[in-house]
Amino acid sequence: MNELQFEAEILRGEGVPADVVSTRLYGNVRVDAEWPGERSTPEIRVTLHVRGVADPRNAPAYVELFFHDIYLLLNLSTPGSFGGTVSVLGGELRVRELTFSPRVFEYASGLERVPLEQVVRWYDGLDLGTRQVAHSAEAAALFQLLHLARGEEDEEQAILRLANAAEALNVAQASARLFDLRHLIAQRRGPVLHPMHDDGLDPSIEDSLREWVEVADTAAGMVITELQKRIRKGG
Repeated sequence: MNELQFEAEILRGEGVPADVVSTRLYGNVRVDAEWPGERSTPEIRVTLHVRGVADPRNAPAYVELFFHDIYLLLNLSTPGSFGGTVSVLGGELRVRELTFSPRVFEYASGLERVPLEQVVRWYDGLDLGTRQVAHSAEAAALFQLLHLARGEEDEEQAILRLANAAEALNVAQASARLFDLRHLIAQRRGPVLHPMHDDGLDPSIEDSLREWVEVADTAAGMVITELQKRIRKGG
């Protein structure tokens, strides 16, 4: 089997990873990461070893999947602790630049820390592996969070995806307004905003966005709290 090495440079956001995950297994494929002891620097360099890939051309996909897993694991453990832009070099093998925003974890209120080991046990128990289609309520919610992490800030998408995540998890506390706004957006009956969203140019945009932001932040807190509750119960 092939063993390939990649060098990742993470242009870190405001969060600082308190703990790290050094190994992920995907069937016969193993990804090992060598993290530096000091992770509060603006840039974090990580060396990755991918072992067991039958076709080397598939190795970059495992590197990308590793960082998607890391994003969820670290932020479910310590909300807001991991985010940034990940650039990866692997010789002739190219890995797409990845950007992860932790804002959905940062904006949510009332979140607590969960031991990383407990998060990893629970996450592994979901049997996500290399699945690209959600097969459980938890997977559906996690995939929605990943979409929000990978995309630019967008209140409409936040409402749609968080409402879908809350519905998948059957979050009892989810407000009717969250689902009302989802319906409004889906029917294209909400306000149409300039993509800049610049309140310095037009202060009235604050009035249009205030409720959406408040509902999205509350929904994020409920979804992540529910996931952490399941982690504590099953991890």
